[in-house]
Amino acid sequence: MQLELADIVKLYNRMDELEKRVAQLEEKVNVQQKAEIFYMERPAFPTECANGKYKALSEFLYERWEKRIVLSYEQLEALLGFTLPASAHNLPQSYWANTEYHTYAKSWLKLGYKAKVDVENKKVVFERNLY
Repeated sequence: MQLELADIVKLYNRMDELEKRVAQLEEKVNVQQKAEIFYMERPAFPTECANGKYKALSEFLYERWEKRIVLSYEQLEALLGFTLPASAHNLPQSYWANTEYHTYAKSWLKLGYKAKVDVENKKVVFERNLY
């Protein structure tokens, strides 16, 4: 059996249409999954975040409950009600490290956020990875 050029073109066009449809369906599934993840219920407010100097940050992140939250140092200081320590400015990578050895880091870690500092712009990006 020998295929004619017209048949090959039809098959190619059909395959192209099927690939486009599969891509559309995959995108639809991805959007639905992202929406489900974004709108998942928040856990109960962790007791580890209920007190301390950084409680206001915990409450803010918990109330916003967005996948990604960017705050400038000025916004953080206004939210916290005090000036960030010199180490936040002089050693930002260390200060904003996502380690529970820093008790203040629990204010975002216990909510499933990771902090990433933008040294150049003096901003901190909190991204929620859990829940």
